[in-house]
Amino acid sequence: MFTGLIEETGIVSKRINNPDGIELDIQAKKILEDLKINDSISCSGICLTVTRIAGNKFTVQLVEETLKRTNAKSWDKGIKINLERSLLPSTRLGGHFVQGHIDTVTTIHDIINKKDSATWYFVLNKKIDKYIVEKGSICLDGISLTVVMKNKEYFSVALIPHTLNVTNWNQKNIGDLINVEVDIMAKYIENFLGEKDAV
Repeated sequence: MFTGLIEETGIVSKRINNPDGIELDIQAKKILEDLKINDSISCSGICLTVTRIAGNKFTVQLVEETLKRTNAKSWDKGIKINLERSLLPSTRLGGHFVQGHIDTVTTIHDIINKKDSATWYFVLNKKIDKYIVEKGSICLDGISLTVVMKNKEYFSVALIPHTLNVTNWNQKNIGDLINVEVDIMAKYIENFLGEKDAV
């Protein structure tokens, strides 16, 4: 479980294709302070397990199911990804409860920059349409954000300068794919009501 508050960006330093998918070495600083093998870590919103730690790098394995549902299939050496360690019982919950289970991907439709902040627009994937509400929570590439606007084709979020500075979104462009995890509460409510087409 995570909060969606990014601690730092890491850099993919090695990618190895294997029969199970891909193995990545990720270079980091802050999160390595107390990271251990078998710990869960959010990598641009994807909950992955640390399989090895060496020096300033940790290793994770991504299986085919993860690669099918996320933008991780395009991760290669040199790419920056958002990192967050798993939630501790003593942690302040500044974002919202994030599982690290990606529902789908969406595309950046437009970016409207202001002086330091920005409003980002995303294509409204029909698969997640009913889970997105104005002023509701959403997790995009591991970042806990609030939905500002929603219409039939797009939804938007507002980004403060701090978010743009501490995440990899200062390198994103229109057309890039973004990992989406909808608010878990919406999915539980749907399940209680007996809906059968959950994401």
